Amino acid sequence: MGKRFITIALWSLVAVFIIQTCFKKDTPEVIAGQSQWLESFETAPPLEYDLILENDKVRTEWSQNGASCGRILLKQFTPELHQGDIVKEDWLVIYDSTWVEAKAGTSASSYRRRDAFRLLEDQSDFLLPANPDTRVKPNLDSVIWEASFNSARTELTFKKSFVEGGVDLTKTVRLEAGNYHIDAEVSAVPRSKIAVGRDITLSLSTGGGIRTTDDNFYPNPYVGVATTEYGKLDDVDFLLPNGKPKANRAVAERWTAPGIPFVVEGSKYFLSSIQALGSSGFQGAVAEVLFDDLAAAKDMQIQGGSAVLSPASEYWKRASVAGIFNLHLGTLDTAERKQFLWYIGPKDTRILTSEKYGDLSEIIHYADYGRSFFYRLFLTSYVAPVLLWIMNFFHSIFGNWGVAIILLTIVVKAAVFPIMRHSQIKMAGYQAKMAKVKPQLDAINKKYGKDPQKKNEETMKIYKKHKLSPPVGGCLPMFLQMPIFVGLFQALRSSILIRQEPFFGWIEDLARPDALINFGHPVMNFFPFTNVTTLNLLPLIMVVLWVVHQRAMPKPTDPQQAQMQKMMAFMPILFGLILYNYAAGLSLYMITSSSIGIFEQQVIRKRWPVPGSPQAKALAEKASPKGDG
Repeated sequence: MGKRFITIALWSLVAVFIIQTCFKKDTPEVIAGQSQWLESFETAPPLEYDLILENDKVRTEWSQNGASCGRILLKQFTPELHQGDIVKEDWLVIYDSTWVEAKAGTSASSYRRRDAFRLLEDQSDFLLPANPDTRVKPNLDSVIWEASFNSARTELTFKKSFVEGGVDLTKTVRLEAGNYHIDAEVSAVPRSKIAVGRDITLSLSTGGGIRTTDDNFYPNPYVGVATTEYGKLDDVDFLLPNGKPKANRAVAERWTAPGIPFVVEGSKYFLSSIQALGSSGFQGAVAEVLFDDLAAAKDMQIQGGSAVLSPASEYWKRASVAGIFNLHLGTLDTAERKQFLWYIGPKDTRILTSEKYGDLSEIIHYADYGRSFFYRLFLTSYVAPVLLWIMNFFHSIFGNWGVAIILLTIVVKAAVFPIMRHSQIKMAGYQAKMAKVKPQLDAINKKYGKDPQKKNEETMKIYKKHKLSPPVGGCLPMFLQMPIFVGLFQALRSSILIRQEPFFGWIEDLARPDALINFGHPVMNFFPFTNVTTLNLLPLIMVVLWVVHQRAMPKPTDPQQAQMQKMMAFMPILFGLILYNYAAGLSLYMITSSSIGIFEQQVIRKRWPVPGSPQAKALAEKASPKGDG
């Protein structure tokens, strides 16, 4: 009974977690220590992004207006047609500065200027003083910079002289062949004595426009700030847009701790991360929630060039994060420099573990495996990478991620089998002893049925006399399989390895439901069928095989265990409903696991039964010679 109870408890815990994960909450997340300000729409957008910096993997489009990047494409990835992408290129757009237009009939320009890799002056008006009448402060993304390429067109340099501050600023970005990152440098040269001795505080921002993937299972996008302790990466603090404004204002959070190695804007499959090279890192960071949905224009009230937003709207779904750094202007006409590395590419450990990216690969641990206590409880940050490594190994041999998942399942079942076999032998021996003393226990129950205390005393005497105790580790196989299931659940929902990877036939994307038939609309208008828009065959096969597997298990003689087994019969149906719209890769894992379990029940246990089990006794009787006496 204890084993059955623990089994139900563990699977119930998993079910509760998955239910909470699958369905978005309406209550917005509370962000501690937040500061706020009104949205401003004073800066005109660039007319075009005609400065192209590209290599064999990445295409970036820049503008002299703000010296910033408005569009990024990955050449080795393709659009997601099932999300309704309008395909103008064969490449995937992972960043795009989208403007929010004003209401029809208004003269105000209502958009949010959020290009990528923007250089800003942080909390200062030394370079660009505020307008004395409106008190509106322009920033470095509102001025026209001089731009020039090197002869190989692998390096783009922006220059701007700020006469009032007596400073020349230069921002250089370089994209070498074969890289998903841009090497960058920002330098400042004091040209007048008024600038000498000053510290210019600047920031570089991710922009808030990274491509997201609609997925109720995965909270994206997010921004994060890496923190260190004793010079080592200690944690990543995250800020997630929650879909709702707060008091009609943008929400922001500021970090003042020095030594920040990187800031990151991430989604389910992609990252935009700015690293400050050198031991000092960033001196601080600031993140703010933005909007980029055209539906926002319907709720905007234009007041004097600013937009006051309706609190009923739910379009706050973007965030940008900026790393803050200082340039000390020490000597006249002498440049002060700071180097950066801007990674814009897939969230792939095969790339991010390169030495040049430092601790950036740890973002997968913190963003995918460490943001939930549930994942930490089941050691997901250790289990998931191992499972992905095994899958990657099989994929390198067979070239199909579906086959890799099937072989991974076989490896996992084979690794757990010796422990399960040992547990089964111990349990069979325990049950054989229990069968011998059952008449005595029945007699005690009958004699002391109205005296529970006396019944327990006499029962314990029987247990001590016959040395009866449930085998230690009887539930160990279940405990071992649970972290594997949870680790695979999280790995398959967040790993880019299986994105748009087919298995066979109609299964074209193992990271999404198999969608044998697309209805184009919900099949019913009430929960839980409002999210059912396709006929997914794999989850149905999974449920059927799980039920068959359960029914193939030996029927317990103990009434309580039999009742527990009946209760477990509902688990396949529950998980089938929960995981109906989940990745086809997980259904494939469960189908393979159940098939192996049925094979074990029907073949292995009959040919190699557990000693003391009914199968072993039947096999012994069949093998014994007849007519001995």
